[in-house]
Amino acid sequence: MKTHLITGAAQGLGRELSRQLVKQGDQVIMLDKEMKALIPLYDELEELAPNKVALYPMDLLGANIDHYKQFGSTLSEEFPELDSVFMNAAILPAFTPIEHFDYTQWYEVLHTNLNANFHIIQQTLPLLLKNRGQMIAVSDESPHQTPAFYGAYGVAKSGLEQLMHSVSAENSASELHCFIAELGSFATESRGRLFPGENPTLMTSAERMAEALLNEIKQQPLSKGQATIINL
Repeated sequence: MKTHLITGAAQGLGRELSRQLVKQGDQVIMLDKEMKALIPLYDELEELAPNKVALYPMDLLGANIDHYKQFGSTLSEEFPELDSVFMNAAILPAFTPIEHFDYTQWYEVLHTNLNANFHIIQQTLPLLLKNRGQMIAVSDESPHQTPAFYGAYGVAKSGLEQLMHSVSAENSASELHCFIAELGSFATESRGRLFPGENPTLMTSAERMAEALLNEIKQQPLSKGQATIINL
């Protein structure tokens, strides 16, 4: 049995990753602030596989350094065998030109999508290094292809990718495996708000995307000192 931490676990890709990892017999730590969505998912998975699911309620935007330190301490005490971290949580705001981008939202998106991941990495890296673990950053191919109007979201995703390259290079002597999952479009609630005209039944589902991502991770050989890019 392996142990995985998933941020943004209550909905979308994070929810499906949690389901599939539990179904394959692993233990999952689900981190999210959306308790109304997280608790029913916990109940569902606990019934399916008792004692394989743990909750860590946390608001990445509102958390301060003390909260992250407490998070790290709790992980070390309760889950010393951490095998992987999926950095999935993100804010996807409306498409806005830089000229008109609300400065408050700019900082909120950068903090949630980039700064919070810096703290997650710092707190989980010692456990992953000890256990030859994996670190997976969920990114997006869209800002690379059409960068206009992605604003803080595109900037944060680019920064996260660079952060992963740095972590991988700095730990090249270890067995740590870093992944950057540059995902294509798939059906989620947040995407539905931005593209209300899309028919979600004609798109890749979050379930299928999670399945494809987990399969790709399993098939990739260890690449020391360099983050592995996964395009799906």
